[in-house]
Amino acid sequence: MKKILILALAVIMAGTMAACGMGDVGGATSESSSKTASSQVASKPSSDSYDDSLAGLEKYLAANTAISGNPTEMKADFIGAKSGAKYQTSFNGNNNVTIELYEFDTTSINPTAKEVLDSVKKSGAYSIMDQKVSAVLSDSGKYLMTYKDTGTSDQNKAHQKDVTALFQDFKK
Repeated sequence: MKKILILALAVIMAGTMAACGMGDVGGATSESSSKTASSQVASKPSSDSYDDSLAGLEKYLAANTAISGNPTEMKADFIGAKSGAKYQTSFNGNNNVTIELYEFDTTSINPTAKEVLDSVKKSGAYSIMDQKVSAVLSDSGKYLMTYKDTGTSDQNKAHQKDVTALFQDFKK
């Protein structure tokens, strides 16, 4: 009985070690696959088929491969927004992109929201807890996005531009 248990543990341990030696599975992508991802963003579905809501924006960006995974709900009231979601995703790296999306109630702007939106319109950033946060507004002015990428390659910068263009174009 002991020999069977030892043999089973040896097989499990060997499998574990083999999996560790596989490198960065799902991490950095090759140049051709990242070009494919960039071209997928370029051939986008229209935002007309999505609800004018944060959930609709999320579905639209996911359909365009701009975001993926499960969002973390954000405390949107810190910036005067109605709701918010944060996505941690990868592009030419391993969880190197953080995208935060916020929806504002444009029919009833509170003072905090006004300050944040005015600041982003003026300088492309807002301050929260003494930190400057770069952000962009959608063309409709109803949504705000922050995009942070630890990757610095030209491909990463082009991907950020593509995602920003998709975001700004949502429900013009």
